Amino acid sequence: MAYNLHMYAGVAVWECGDRLTKAEEIMRIHAKRMIQYNHDNGLRNILPHLQLALKLMGSAEDAFMTFCGISEDDFFQQEWHRKGGKTSKLIGHTTRLYLAIMRGDMALAERIYEMGKMYHKGGILFIGSIMRAFLGGLVAFATARYHGDNEKEMIRVAEESISTIKIWAKHSYWNFANKLFLLEAEYWFLNGNEKLARRKFGDSIAAAAKHRFKNEEGLAAQRAAIFHLHYNRKQEASSYLKHAKDCYERWGATGLVEQIDAAMSEILEGRD
Repeated sequence: MAYNLHMYAGVAVWECGDRLTKAEEIMRIHAKRMIQYNHDNGLRNILPHLQLALKLMGSAEDAFMTFCGISEDDFFQQEWHRKGGKTSKLIGHTTRLYLAIMRGDMALAERIYEMGKMYHKGGILFIGSIMRAFLGGLVAFATARYHGDNEKEMIRVAEESISTIKIWAKHSYWNFANKLFLLEAEYWFLNGNEKLARRKFGDSIAAAAKHRFKNEEGLAAQRAAIFHLHYNRKQEASSYLKHAKDCYERWGATGLVEQIDAAMSEILEGRD
């Protein structure tokens, strides 16, 4: 049951881009049932997803405080020191990584990615492996652009992510095409090929829209805006941010909408 709850919640929130208000309502019902059934593992597996949905929606509620009586930070502190519970550790890590990337905080995403390496060794959850490959690739490309001490390692991770998702896309183009195109866009962005990067960002947005992944359509538009800002093309960046905002509004991610509004205001005011 715990695994099935994780699969449902993960697919609903970050894979399919279901309306967040609907996903939040269903997860809240399941969380209450886990308490009624005294199913501790089920509760531990679903709360990180519920917390992610709430933060994306811009809610100040702490799901862990609501259902466990402790804060999110205290909950995960207990998880890191608890024997066993690898599934909940993986979920907690991946949801935090996902949120950092959706918020555009790649410095935080890099730290979370590095912290999570110990939990992704050995047999990992399938949905976790998908998100680890995709999100890890995005973090790696963003980090490599700053030419830090671990640039070579980050490039290796990024290229490995492309190779992995390229294989998955052959088996399920519908589910993986937009992810592959976005990683390829970041690859060409890193390597200074503006023409191919621009085309791949467009391909990713189009594929996500066609396959109704509005969350990843918004993410691709947001990353495209960062690409254009890098070359000081503020008008094009603003256009892509507006596109991302529209996607996030349809998704119900009010918290991300407010962030996009702030970013657009900075561009209009001429700030970097």
